[in-house]
Amino acid sequence: MQPTSTMNEEFLKKWQMGLQMFRPSIDNASVSERKRAIKLSADVAMASLRKGTTCWSRALIQKTATEDNFLVRQMLSGIKEETLINKKLPKVMCHRKIVRRSKKILMRRKSRSAMEEVAAKAKKLVKRKTQGLRNVVPGGEFMSNNVLLIQETLDYIVSLQTQVNVMRSIVDAAEAGIER
Repeated sequence: MQPTSTMNEEFLKKWQMGLQMFRPSIDNASVSERKRAIKLSADVAMASLRKGTTCWSRALIQKTATEDNFLVRQMLSGIKEETLINKKLPKVMCHRKIVRRSKKILMRRKSRSAMEEVAAKAKKLVKRKTQGLRNVVPGGEFMSNNVLLIQETLDYIVSLQTQVNVMRSIVDAAEAGIER
């Protein structure tokens, strides 16, 4: 799924608003402080696009709220506070019938000991990969459901693509302005 142009526009508006709020403090700041301000405003803009409907956006909002309450309050002014705090994770049902059927088919194909060995390796690999996702996605460490983790990861990737597209457009425009 690719980010839409409206997502890009909305992100750009919110990111600009965040940067304008930081402008007085950025003018006399060091490079690392400027980098932090740009990242913080980009994170809040990205999370505010989702309006707190995803776990990763609530985790980013919570993280940035501890760093700069004023910025977060201003950029999230249209979102109800109840949606951001103490929101329960959606319950995702696993299709037990499909899982049982596939286990029966595998049992017929392989012997029990070979099957257990393959299953143990697969579980170990899946566990390692999901732990990696939990470390990368904001709020991922609080998601115990793997299906929800994957859904959140996909949504987070789309939001990161939006952020990269907007930043790339800004760089391209700046380079075109310098060449004139």
